[in-house]
Amino acid sequence: MKPHNDNTISLQRAIYDIQASGKSQAVPECIDEHRALEHQLILYAAKGKGDIFIDGKREQLERESIYVHAPGTKLEIQLSPGSSAMFYWISFDLFILSEKTDSRRGFVLETTFPLQGKIRAFSSQFKRFMYLLISDTKLESDESRRFHRQQLLHNMLNDLLTHATAVNGNDTENRLRVTIEYMQRHYRENIRMSELAELGQFHPSYYSQVFKQTMQKTPMAYLTDLRINKAKEMLLVTDKSISDIAAHVGYGDEFYFSKRFKATSGYSPTVFPGKKKLNIISLSAPYTDHLFTLGHTPRAAQVHRHIPLVTKQLNLPKHGSESWKASRDIFLEEQPDLIVCKDNVLSKAQEHINDIAPIISIPWVNKDVYQHLIDIAELINQQRLAQQWIDEHGKKAEMWRKKLMPIIGQATVALCVCKGHDLRLYGDRNIGHVFYRSLNICPPERIAKEMGKSPAGTVFTWKAIAPDEIRFYESDFLFVAIETESDRQRILHLLRSNPYWTGHPAVRRKSLYFLDWDKWIVYAPYAINQQLDELGHVLAGTISHY
Repeated sequence: MKPHNDNTISLQRAIYDIQASGKSQAVPECIDEHRALEHQLILYAAKGKGDIFIDGKREQLERESIYVHAPGTKLEIQLSPGSSAMFYWISFDLFILSEKTDSRRGFVLETTFPLQGKIRAFSSQFKRFMYLLISDTKLESDESRRFHRQQLLHNMLNDLLTHATAVNGNDTENRLRVTIEYMQRHYRENIRMSELAELGQFHPSYYSQVFKQTMQKTPMAYLTDLRINKAKEMLLVTDKSISDIAAHVGYGDEFYFSKRFKATSGYSPTVFPGKKKLNIISLSAPYTDHLFTLGHTPRAAQVHRHIPLVTKQLNLPKHGSESWKASRDIFLEEQPDLIVCKDNVLSKAQEHINDIAPIISIPWVNKDVYQHLIDIAELINQQRLAQQWIDEHGKKAEMWRKKLMPIIGQATVALCVCKGHDLRLYGDRNIGHVFYRSLNICPPERIAKEMGKSPAGTVFTWKAIAPDEIRFYESDFLFVAIETESDRQRILHLLRSNPYWTGHPAVRRKSLYFLDWDKWIVYAPYAINQQLDELGHVLAGTISHY
């Protein structure tokens, strides 16, 4: 199956879990300067003056302001002395439908939202929805009211997406961003530069000047590039005809579309899908690994440090909630034919570089490493190499299974990750792949049940546990992935002081092993082969445990 692109969150496929809501004359308790947000947050500052710090960056807090922030954001509010304030807020989790069959619906947690930060131009409806949500707080135990509150939240989010735009610090930059976002949403339509200038409240000639200084191209060239790149994306991932694609991206005349396509890219739309030497930029380290495995060196990429690849390395977010730091200049200099990424950073990429090249996201959670490889191979016409890696990995795994069978027999393995104060038990994605899929080792019963709810290597990644809950995950071997020395010391402390850890079967038989989180978390072909060899040597007794 070819990869699919979603430009925005579809609220029609969403469900909500409201965590908290309320109003207060003081800073809401969900905002803690020492701890990042754990859930989506919508904050309405009806009254109050002071400063708000967003990931350490100071902004002025003003009355009648709305802020939307994703999990992982650090917020701090400092009210001016003597300032009276009134805050309304709602904290919630957003889940998007990821799997739909006749007997099952699967949802995944969405950690981003198209609007982030301070919001401008909200409607009176927003206030109405927020007031109704807050007034319903005391009735949460009533099941019918719970669903009513979810509907109110849905309506409020839909209102924000319809009427609001994000506000940053510089007013000229903000107004320019409004016009760019408009083009990104309405590129199929007949858009005039005079309309864009009016939308951004610019004089037409000044608008063109500011746009070109910022984006290194004119507004109309930007619009054309948006259209052509969307067409390239469709040529790569769909079977639509040239005429259908032309109409989809805003060209009623197929011949004029082909002319613009060739003038922009240097070749016709019929040539592009079969182009052998695509210049690619990878925004996600696992997919950089896939390209490397398929014999392709991207022009620039996010790269994990355990892969022997020499290319221009990009400072890019690993998650959609993180800020974008890469300069447009890098992408303009490299002139890529294609940009690939995980779906969790797609919206950020589209916001910053959607006009430079087609951006194709390969769904991360709902596909396993084999399907990732096949999808990327289809994009670069390397299906043979993808199948070759799959076959060779299978042979390597079979070799290790035969070698280890006399040693480990039908043993079970539990995989724990310690990161700070979090403990997680992993399934057959990421660090679990070589254990549970390559070597077919059995997990603890509770992990096996979680894995069985989804196709192998998809959806379920890990389950958070409290330290005492390790007793529910007995196994013959226990592997613990750690990121820092303090993580190691925390596990060693549990091994000395917690009876459920000291009494764990793997600990009693001295079969606990530490793994390097940074090396083992990479879920991609080259890294997986390295992990398989390391694990084989550990279980064969040629590498000590700890």
